[in-house]
Amino acid sequence: MWSVIKLFKLFDCNENDPLPIAAIEQLQSWGLIAKPNTLKCKNNHFLILTENRDYADGFVWRCRKRSMVSNRKVRCDVKQSLRKNTFFEKSHLPIWKIVIFSHLWTENVSILFIKKQIDIATQTVVDWASFHREVVYDGMILRHQKIGGEGKTVEIDESKFGRRKYHRGHRVEGQWVFGGVERETGKSFLIPVERRDKETLLVIIKDWILPGTLIMSDCWKSYDCLKDEGYTHLTVNHSIEFKNPDTGAHTNNVEGMWRHAKASMSQYCRKKRFYAGYLAKYMFLKSCRLQNVDPLAEFFKLCSIVYDPVDGVRADVVESAESESGTDSEIESEDESQTVFF
Repeated sequence: MWSVIKLFKLFDCNENDPLPIAAIEQLQSWGLIAKPNTLKCKNNHFLILTENRDYADGFVWRCRKRSMVSNRKVRCDVKQSLRKNTFFEKSHLPIWKIVIFSHLWTENVSILFIKKQIDIATQTVVDWASFHREVVYDGMILRHQKIGGEGKTVEIDESKFGRRKYHRGHRVEGQWVFGGVERETGKSFLIPVERRDKETLLVIIKDWILPGTLIMSDCWKSYDCLKDEGYTHLTVNHSIEFKNPDTGAHTNNVEGMWRHAKASMSQYCRKKRFYAGYLAKYMFLKSCRLQNVDPLAEFFKLCSIVYDPVDGVRADVVESAESESGTDSEIESEDESQTVFF
């Protein structure tokens, strides 16, 4: 498991020096920058990583081989930034700051702590938090694996996220979220929805839950069709009881998930377009805990897919993830006496 101290030692964290060789090798191991013998120039020669202090991070990919052009040998002399097509490409921050930011982000620490530890501006922190949520959105939502199956039980439910407006008749304003939890493993999903009708929820159920699953839910009418869709379906009437005494059906696990998911959300997350990213982050960190894996290493695995240093950035993924341009309401409402989580 990585720690801030280990990362500081690895990168040596001096902004004026080239990246240490050990740091470059670790970045390559994480898949964040290209490995040797993977990048080629237009003449099909492999680029070599060479030290060059004129470039950010003190290194550049370069080809110095000669090729035949018009019956004479011409030196290729192609140069390519270490950051091209990577998670770091559009940033002027030192790579060590971005890596330590990623570590702190996966530890779910506050914005004030991140600002103080790596000395970056509030808006920069927010922008990078958005980039990180785009990555986990890709991994947890766009490339998800289905849960359930024969012999498995999945509890499903809907819940509304948002602030209570006590001056408006106790009405809850916010975002409806549909989710499910596999009892045997704790695997789960949370998807923002605008409608809770049968058509909307059935599409999500089929997309996330394998046929043959035993599904438990409340008596919401949109679930009445599940037995006709290849699922076994048991219900509990929450207006009467928390557990069906005849079948043993209950939704205690998914109810618990709502509590944890809501607690993980930033108190300043009010705009609907932010919910998918925040929920994806919750799913990602929960998945890491269930698998007992290092969240930083797992996050970088997802990074290497979205920002492939050899094949290029998956623009389709970035465009389909949350759109967070402009100033987040979190910053507009930020009070330095508060703890804001990202």
